[in-house]
Amino acid sequence: MKQYFDLLGIDEICSKDEVKKAFLSQKALLQNKLLSKEPGERKEALQQLQELTKAYKEIIASINSKKDEAQEPESNNVIYDAPEKTASGNVNVEHVSQIENTEINDGENSDDEISAVLPTVEEGIHPEDNFKICPKCKYANDISLNFCGNCGADLRKSIGRDDIGKGNSVVTTIVKYKNYIFSILVILIIMVCGIGAYKNYVNTPEKVVEKYLTALGKQDYGTAYRYLYVKENDNDFINKDNYIKSMEFMKKNPNDYKDNLVVELSKGIADINFVQEAGQESYKYKLRLNDNSEVEGSLLMKAPVSYLDKLLGNYKIYSYETIRESYEIIRAVNMEVEVNAKLYVDGVLLKSPSSTNRGTHNYICPLFYGEHNIKVEAPFCDPYETKLILTPGTKSPVLYYWKSHLKKDILQDMEKQSEDIQRKIVEGAVKNESLENLQLGFSEAKLSSMYDKYKRFFNRADGSGIYSMDITEVTSNEQYNNRLYNPFKDRIYKINFKFNYTRKNRNGIQESRIGNGEGELGVVYKLENDKVVPVGIDNFRLRTH
Repeated sequence: MKQYFDLLGIDEICSKDEVKKAFLSQKALLQNKLLSKEPGERKEALQQLQELTKAYKEIIASINSKKDEAQEPESNNVIYDAPEKTASGNVNVEHVSQIENTEINDGENSDDEISAVLPTVEEGIHPEDNFKICPKCKYANDISLNFCGNCGADLRKSIGRDDIGKGNSVVTTIVKYKNYIFSILVILIIMVCGIGAYKNYVNTPEKVVEKYLTALGKQDYGTAYRYLYVKENDNDFINKDNYIKSMEFMKKNPNDYKDNLVVELSKGIADINFVQEAGQESYKYKLRLNDNSEVEGSLLMKAPVSYLDKLLGNYKIYSYETIRESYEIIRAVNMEVEVNAKLYVDGVLLKSPSSTNRGTHNYICPLFYGEHNIKVEAPFCDPYETKLILTPGTKSPVLYYWKSHLKKDILQDMEKQSEDIQRKIVEGAVKNESLENLQLGFSEAKLSSMYDKYKRFFNRADGSGIYSMDITEVTSNEQYNNRLYNPFKDRIYKINFKFNYTRKNRNGIQESRIGNGEGELGVVYKLENDKVVPVGIDNFRLRTH
């Protein structure tokens, strides 16, 4: 018996109340293990609970046995202890069951029951299936109890260990699921009603035409853009902001866009009448403006393609007018630059050009009517910037932008190279050297012929000619050097120079006569390997006095 008292941690002289408190205290310590997610831990806790219950039963039986010995039993009926007063002064009747009974009730509360016999593991019953979890305080009670031993709550609707977190949560989930289904149904009803209203009263083809024209009349171009069929491209030129900018520009320049619908409707619309053309997806309209003038025209409608767009009624108006080309608001502009140049339109670098048979790059850029900034950056050139005013009267289908001036340091370098070439040619001609010895870095048939003429001029057949020549001044030929950079032809850099010379007689002896003259030299340059290099001679001349 001593081991039972040690198990509950009490003395052998304890009262039944103290035994009960010790038992409940030890049982409370097992709650967390009984609720553990680990089956092994739950099994161990349940075995400990069985041992505690057995100890409690044996101790209570022992106490009752001692009381039985002190009294003469009159029958085999249940014996009641003498009433004891509780701390509050009330009488507490202890009801002790027979030892054979499977339940022990200390009489404190008829609903507060402690199981005396629990099924064992050896009986083949899973321990975790043999207790009830209180739905109120989550206390683990014996499976045979109908009321919680901790708070007294009704356990007849409680759940087992494996159903923790389900029970009421299942009911809650069902309620939430029903609420969710109800919410979905409400949303679907609202959407169906909203789509029906939107389609019937807002976004029918007729309403789109009316709203588009009304927005133009109110100069609400942001709203008008919503009803246009436009393809916004990677360059971002076709977008809402650029459209508004274009409309404002046309309105401020009515002379250039006088036939455009935007300019005409800027007066404001007093009345709108339109009708669908038979067998076509276009609408004829007749507008009376605020100044009592009338405007007639036709708008082509783009019908929805996808099922969803048809359901939503996403009708759009083409960004051009089929009957009157002046209503067009977008032009595809071809812009051509030299291969190595970068082209910017409104600050955006254009990409993916196509090559032409002229050895240039061509860009196709869709633009709204109005003003656009063009910038070209070519190697070794100052940036070239200009403005493109795109109007219905813009005739040229291709705009060439290669008009860049060479940078000053590049021009100075070309001038120095041209001067060195000229000095080599003059010196070689005076000394009657061959063209190859001059090491100019290039050789052309045209230069060879001209060089031979130079040599014959300096060295005549009779022995006379030019004895010596001294170039005194070299100046750029502004007529050529200030020309805009043209990638379609080789760049010609021309210099003018002055010189002094002495003649020689027929015997090849220097004469005392000294003269002067001037000359001109044109050197051909090309862009090779990111460098501007001379590749030939265009022409050169000498005049003596």
